Formats: sequence, structure tokens, C-alpha cells
Amino acid sequence: MKELYLIMRELLEVEYNQKSLLYIMEMLETAYNEGEREASGLAVNGVRYFLAVLHKDLGTVINKLDIYMAEGAKKS
Repeated sequence: MKELYLIMRELLEVEYNQKSLLYIMEMLETAYNEGEREASGLAVNGVRYFLAVLHKDLGTVINKLDIYMAEGAKKS
């Protein structure tokens, strides 16, 4: 059960990071509309970074969940 709580916590962290990414995307949209190239460049780099982190974190959490479920299936 402890493992499920850890997995849920990690999924919540991914959700938080997705919301952060949404904020960066909104900032990019605003900067693009105002013609501020430097700010939009920073936002694009931020989006790329968060996408890479989210992809890695989500893969890790899914693997943990798969392992947990496989171990549960072995016990039953």
C-alpha cells in the first residue's frame, strides 16, 4: 500500500509540472503577441525542458505501477 501512495505522489508531481508547463505556454502566447522575442525564446526553452522532464517522470511512474501490479498478480 505504501508503494501505491508513493506512485500517487509522483503522479501528482507530474500533474503539478503539467500546470507549470501550461503557465509557461500562456507566458509564451502573451510574449509572442507583444512581439518580445527574448521572452518567447526563454519560454520555448522552458517548455522543451518541462516536456523532457515530464516524459521521463511519467515513464518512471508507469514502470513503478507496472511492477507493483505484476507483484500483486503473483501474490494472488
